[in-house]
Order: sequence, then C-alpha cells, then structure tokens
Amino acid sequence: MPDMSRGDCVIPDNRGMYDGQITPSNPAADCLNHGIIAYASDPSEALQNAIDTLYLPHLSELLGKLTCVSKGLVSSAPPNSSAQSDAYLMPHESVLGLWGQSPEWGPDALITPCHWQVGMNEVVMLNPAEIQLTERESRDLLEAIQPYFAEDGLTVNYESPLVWRAQGDMFKGLPFPSLDKVIGRNVNSWMPKAGQARQLQRLQSEMQMLLYQHPVNDQRSLRGQWTLNSFWVHREITQMYKPPCPARVHLDLQTAALEKNANRWLQEWQNLDATFCKSLVDALSRKEAVSITLCSNTAWRHYRPKKASVFTALQSMLSQTSVHKELRAMIQDNPLP
Repeated sequence: MPDMSRGDCVIPDNRGMYDGQITPSNPAADCLNHGIIAYASDPSEALQNAIDTLYLPHLSELLGKLTCVSKGLVSSAPPNSSAQSDAYLMPHESVLGLWGQSPEWGPDALITPCHWQVGMNEVVMLNPAEIQLTERESRDLLEAIQPYFAEDGLTVNYESPLVWRAQGDMFKGLPFPSLDKVIGRNVNSWMPKAGQARQLQRLQSEMQMLLYQHPVNDQRSLRGQWTLNSFWVHREITQMYKPPCPARVHLDLQTAALEKNANRWLQEWQNLDATFCKSLVDALSRKEAVSITLCSNTAWRHYRPKKASVFTALQSMLSQTSVHKELRAMIQDNPLP
C-alpha cells in the first residue's frame, strides 16, 4: 500500500501545555514529535490476548508523563448519506481534526482491483491482499480497462498490483471509505450516496462485464484463485488533507492487525516502541512539544504532557498509566456492534 505518512508536517504551537521554558519551535522537529499510531489496538481475540504480552518500555514511560486530553469514536456503521463524511474515515484519518483540519474530497484517488463475492442479499468485498494479484496480472487488467477510464475522463497510472493512482472530476465531492472499512462487508452500504456517484457505479458495472471473461481471470480460475471482478476507489491521507499535515501517521501495525497476526503485530509494536516512541521520550526530555494519538479501528485517544503541579505528581503516584489498560480502553470505549 502507499506510504500514508508522506508530506511536510507542521504542528500548531502548543507550548501552553507545559510549565517552564520550552525550546524554540522547529517545524521539522514538530512533525516528528507529533504522531498518530493506527491499529494500536484491535477487538479481535488474538490481538486482545497479545496485549498482555506487550513489552513497550518507551511507550510506558511516555504515557506516564502524558495525559489523555481528548478521545473520540468513529462510527463503524455505513453512512446514510454522503453528508456524513466522518463515517467514511478511519480513526487515524478523522483525528487530524484535532489540529483544525477537515478532509477534502478532490479529484485524486486510488483504485484497487478486487473481488466482490455475490450472495443472495449482499455483495461482500474480499480482502484484496489475500487475492495474491501479481504485477503482470494487474498491468494486464489495467490495460484492458484503461480505455473505459479515459472515456470517463479518468487518468489512471499503475503503481503496484493493488494500487492504481487515479485523477478525474468524477471523484470531486465524493467521499470514499478506506478498504479497511469495507473488507468483509456489504459494498452496497458503503457506496457514495451522492447523485454524481451514478457515473462511477455505471463504470463499475461495465468493468464487471469486461473482466468476466478476461484471460487473467480465466487463468486464475484454472488455478483455483479468486478472480478480479471489480475495483474500489479510496484515498490516502495526503489526498484528503492538504500540506502542511499536522502529524505523522504510522501505519506499521496495519497489515498485522487486518490479518489478526498476533506475532507480527507484537513485533511491529516493538519496532515502533524502539524508534518512534523512544524519539518522543527523548524530545520530551529536551522539553520539546510532543503528542501521541493511539487509534483502534473505531476509537482514538490523544495524549499530551501533564502540567507540572503537586496535584499531578500525587495523581501520577496513585494512578499509574498502564499501556495495557490504555490499549484495552479503546475497545471498551466502543465495543463491537
């Protein structure tokens, strides 16, 4: 998947959160000192059990010096209309609103070829990562579809087997949910509701007919693999938010969380702790402005430094912040529907 953490990052000055002298603001350092960790917790049994075995000394030290100043939920239910734009966002996407930013639905988007499993009452998207689409197959499919894209004013370029970069007026004003919101669910419930989405829906129907007898799918059927019968349009963060971006989004845990792979999730968490979390501990020791936001698939919690006082010191001694407790709290904030 594309790197969602790219872009210049400048954080609004938040030195009022501190007591004492603060080192001068440095935009480059600010970007590194404010981070959002996506998929930090997950409601699946495998990853909830894995939380008990997490050893994250730097995150533990960090949370001991920070306090949760705000938290929020993101609905997992499909929106009733395109006006409910927040419902299309994952927590690590919507939390950028803490810095006063709002998503924009412009002409740039990503297209991912995928398989829609048609049932009696619903059409469910399978996880594209499990389809094992090769570069050659993806390029051949795009070559076949390209004239139809061009006819509808779309410019589409290959980036990787599951990522085609696209641009066109057709996408303007249309919010698209991320793949993570739609995988395993009824795609019809997540289609944009606006009137201009009809053109896109027509194009998807045409592609289903075109791909049905495509040689790539014929060969995949012979091998017992899932065929490619549609595509999904979505956006990366840099396409929804104009620079300067307010914080660095870390997606290291995404793949493991979606696969419910506890061992890989633990390993990626340890890597984040040894790198990003350690960098925040070091920045905090230099009295630089820092913040960290932990996200699950439905909730987020935002942490900033505690104001120095006798009360906060006593409170810290009596109520130690636990990494395990904070990660589980996001699931308790919004349990599975």
